[in-house]
Amino acid sequence: MLGQARVHIAVELGYPSDIGAQCGTTRRQVAEKVSGLAGMDVQQVALSVERLYSAHTRGIGNGCAGDRR
Repeated sequence: MLGQARVHIAVELGYPSDIGAQCGTTRRQVAEKVSGLAGMDVQQVALSVERLYSAHTRGIGNGCAGDRR
């Protein structure tokens, strides 16, 4: 490995759902991707949930990640 990384990301998640499981999956995916792309050992992935959105309101101008694509 070339070095060590600590990553902090912010996410918006669908609700209702298993928030803990979504966060765990996201942490693992980010760690694997950073390690694979940068060749670094990822020691920490800090995740902030900035917003929860309902499937019923997503995409109608409520500022969710899906609106910014």
